[in-house]
Amino acid sequence: MAEKANFSNIYKFYDFINSVITLGFDKAWRNKASNHITGTRVLDLGSGTGAAFQQLQNLEVTAIDPDEKMLELNKFKNKIIGGAEDLPFPDNSFDSVYCAFVWRNLNDSKLGLQEVFRILKPGGKFILLDMTRPKNKFLRILHKIGTYKITFLIGLLTFNLKEYKFLHRSLDKYPQPEVHLSNNLFNNTDTTRMGLFGFVYLSVMEK
Repeated sequence: MAEKANFSNIYKFYDFINSVITLGFDKAWRNKASNHITGTRVLDLGSGTGAAFQQLQNLEVTAIDPDEKMLELNKFKNKIIGGAEDLPFPDNSFDSVYCAFVWRNLNDSKLGLQEVFRILKPGGKFILLDMTRPKNKFLRILHKIGTYKITFLIGLLTFNLKEYKFLHRSLDKYPQPEVHLSNNLFNNTDTTRMGLFGFVYLSVMEK
C-alpha cells in the first residue's frame, strides 16, 4: 500500500467494519459473488480472517493475505502469506480467483490484475467484489460524509484512528470501477452495481 495501514492492529474488527459500512449486506453480496465461481480450485485473494469461509468451504481453497495475524483467525487449511502484486503460484494454477472487499487496498492494481490473469487457467474467472463511491456527484458527497463519520467513530472506540481513516480514504483511491477495470487482459469484464446509491460493485472477468 502506498499509504501504510497496519491491519494487524484492527484484525479483530476488520470484518465488523465491513459489515457496518455495507449496512449488513456484505454476506449476501459475498453469496452473489461466489455464484460466479467455476471449477473447484479457488484462490481467496486477500482472504484475511476468512470471511468467505461459508461461501467457499466446499471448494479446494488457497487463502492468501499479507497479514499474518488475520490469517491466524482464518479457518481455511491452506493459508499463505502474500500479496496480489506478487502471487507465489505457477501460471494457470487456479480455476477461479475470488476477491472481496480488499482490492482498493492494493498498491498497484494494474500489476495485481496481471498476476491474477497469469495464475488463472484459460477460461477461468476473476470474481472481484468491493466498495467504491456512487456515480452521482451529490450521492458521492453524502457517501463520503457517512463513511467518514462511521469509520472515525469506530477508530475512536478502538483507538485505531489511522487505520480507519485509511479505510475511509481507500474508497477514493481508484477511479470508478467501470473506468478502472476497463482496460485489462481479460476476454470479458462484466461489472454491476449493488447496494444503496450503487456503492458496491461486482466485476466478473474471464480469461
